[in-house]
Amino acid sequence: MPIELQQFRKQLIYEATEPFASITTDLDDLATLSRLSELRKNKYGKIALYYFLGAVTLGVLIFIISGSGIASAWIGVVISLLNLGFIGLIIAWIYALIMRYKFGRLNIINYRYEVTEKILKMLARDIDKMTLVYMKLSFQKNETNENKVDTIPHPYKAGWKIDIYQNQWLNIQGKFLDRTRFALTVTGLSKRQYGWKRSSSGKNKHKSKVKFGGLDVNLSLIYPQRRYGAVKVLKNEVSEAIKLPKLAAVRNLKVTDKAMHFTVRVEPNVAESQEKIYQTIVAMFLSLYQVLNLAKMLSKETV
Repeated sequence: MPIELQQFRKQLIYEATEPFASITTDLDDLATLSRLSELRKNKYGKIALYYFLGAVTLGVLIFIISGSGIASAWIGVVISLLNLGFIGLIIAWIYALIMRYKFGRLNIINYRYEVTEKILKMLARDIDKMTLVYMKLSFQKNETNENKVDTIPHPYKAGWKIDIYQNQWLNIQGKFLDRTRFALTVTGLSKRQYGWKRSSSGKNKHKSKVKFGGLDVNLSLIYPQRRYGAVKVLKNEVSEAIKLPKLAAVRNLKVTDKAMHFTVRVEPNVAESQEKIYQTIVAMFLSLYQVLNLAKMLSKETV
């Protein structure tokens, strides 16, 4: 599916329900778009600098000539031309800054793209290329109004508030070859506390501080009863199958007769490491599938 460039630039969100092969192609297109945008952003950044330096140079010349005290028609013409050049450079400088910002908007957050690319390659081993997959990948920052879920008073700073943000930047849903349905989400957590603080000089200053809370990774597997029906027998043993990398901890684990729901918290200091996020997600899939494979063996024995 061709990427809607204008919509993506505005929202910084890719969302589609397409065959798996189309999803991976779109992700490659996003990476190419990001690289080109980075090059153009740098190009217009340099152009803006040159225009700014040129405008400063002309401004200095205009000041020197105007203050020289020389009065003649020729000097007046020169100053008029310099003024036109100065205005032209200022306009060109503003245009270059606008273009730099425009292309900067398309410079995606690399670690999110990289970890998503790895996840799709992992999933590709067990998904038919023509199977419909839903994916939503957001490159928005955590601290936006769309991601704010609550505002609470600060527990001990009078007049201060805390905004709580939850940014679900990845959501992938699909079906494996064994007919097990999966839903994987990754949510960035952060808080911003803000308020007025009196400085040592007696002035009131508005202060703001953002604290990153890590990631919540959620994985749900809805398995076929005929193939993995013995999972319900293993409910008490599921926690023993969980093996996670360091700096990742189990937040919730629920097993029902039809599904398994698994939530893991990734610590803030590695929450932007595509390698650590990927290792955690792989470990989550392996842990749950270890249970499914054991259930499959038990189901065969009871037949």
